[in-house]
Amino acid sequence: MRLIVRLAALAVIVAALGGLSVHYDATEEERLPYPTATEINAEYDAHVGQETRVFGTIRSSNDAADRATIEVDSDAGFYELTVRNFDADVRRGGTVQVYGVLEADRTIDAHRVTVVNPSARSALYKYAVSAVGAALVLVVFFREWRFDTDSLVFEVRDDG
Repeated sequence: MRLIVRLAALAVIVAALGGLSVHYDATEEERLPYPTATEINAEYDAHVGQETRVFGTIRSSNDAADRATIEVDSDAGFYELTVRNFDADVRRGGTVQVYGVLEADRTIDAHRVTVVNPSARSALYKYAVSAVGAALVLVVFFREWRFDTDSLVFEVRDDG
């Protein structure tokens, strides 16, 4: 009987967590204070003068002019924006997050530019390091704890 109660409780918790995750994803854009990349692409002129935040991939940069061209991904496809006051040290292919004011002619006056991935290979490095870290955490955990299948609980190892 205890097993059925525990499994039912686990099912309820997993269902609630799944429902909350779906709700969060479905309503995320409604909570953002900035127009989305798709909204900017669809009605650019309606958002001129607004504060915005966009993510983009560096296509070209001119350090002397403090300008860069980024490619922004939206639901309707890719589009390019010119970023003024670009002060980040990032190579072509890197990803940046730009906060600023949208201006006419597909330009954004950047207040802050944050480098997300300095190069195209950075994401692979982040995932690899995270996987190694997760594996180490699991090894340390299971050296001290074991799972008892009879009572469905973790217990401290006798030899630990």
